[in-house]
Amino acid sequence: MLKTISKSNITQRSFNAYKEWVITNDAYPIESASLSNNKSKYKSILTKYYRDDANVFNLYGSVSNIANITSERTRASQLNIISLPQNKYGEQIKPNSVVYTDLNSSTRFVDNGKSELTSTSPLYNIVSLDLHLSQIVIVDNDLEQFTLTIGDLDLESGEVVLTFGSDSDSVIIARIDFNTSTLVTTSDIDIPNLSIDKLSYGNVFYSDGLIVLTNNTLSDRYRLTYKSTKTIHETEVLVSVNEGQFNYSQNPSAVEVTLSGSYDFTTTAVTNAFPSQTKKIKEVLDIKRKQTYTGTTGSKQGTWNDYFESSSTDPTGSYLTPFITTIGLYDNDNNMIAVAKLPKPIKNLPDYDVNFIVRLDT
Repeated sequence: MLKTISKSNITQRSFNAYKEWVITNDAYPIESASLSNNKSKYKSILTKYYRDDANVFNLYGSVSNIANITSERTRASQLNIISLPQNKYGEQIKPNSVVYTDLNSSTRFVDNGKSELTSTSPLYNIVSLDLHLSQIVIVDNDLEQFTLTIGDLDLESGEVVLTFGSDSDSVIIARIDFNTSTLVTTSDIDIPNLSIDKLSYGNVFYSDGLIVLTNNTLSDRYRLTYKSTKTIHETEVLVSVNEGQFNYSQNPSAVEVTLSGSYDFTTTAVTNAFPSQTKKIKEVLDIKRKQTYTGTTGSKQGTWNDYFESSSTDPTGSYLTPFITTIGLYDNDNNMIAVAKLPKPIKNLPDYDVNFIVRLDT
């Protein structure tokens, strides 16, 4: 029993599903590339992702502002690369999901959703620090130098007032690392009329599963968490069984089957299961419903119209009505594309409409 489903009964929607991954350098060691080591890969990455003439037509990946492409994608003499296989990131790494932890310093870096990898705490490079002159010179991500005057300094809390000209900002110094010449603050240095960009430590190219570290102060021991992306396409089909439809019972006691004959069919052998054998296949010429039915005790008979006149004359108590347990969906070429199993059989009464919603993901 088949029924054509109208297009208005079919709806489709897509949504993204994410899976979180945790990897370390043990599984995916950092690969270094420079002009003196792994030269071909170094030049290939620079040509594809770090072009000097980058524009909206030849740019790979995302940026916050293409006018600032040189600061958002800083070229380095050495690139440290983490390349993930596609089965680890799916369609792409989910933006804003990357957390990179340098296990040597315990410093955490996150992506900003536009491919940049920055520290969770603002980092700045120190060119010089002179406490006698109360001056500190820092370099931001654009390689611009800023000479700031150190005002009030509270050694207990780490709070310091940094001044440039007549403008100043109060920040808390979290750490000064003289080995790497870096300054870590708890908040961005925000002095009016100055644009001091905190350091970028690399880029995440989401669609290629590629993480490129351009700041060589990081160690090769890391822990990386991120989420992979998979698009799920959900199809929802409304299957309507109208009054009187699909009410032709296939119960052997309700139908008469006419056979046209039979033929032999040779089955294929399955190793260590069963041998090849010949089976007789019966050909069905016609199936039609019996004109009358008989109760289980054999004491009553009735016709199919008795139910409409008085259900009390239904000797079986079920009117030999089919119970719906399975719904099959076919394409235009009569190929089955989905099978839906109901949690419990549904009785298909002849004088009621029944609707089923079938959902399948692809």
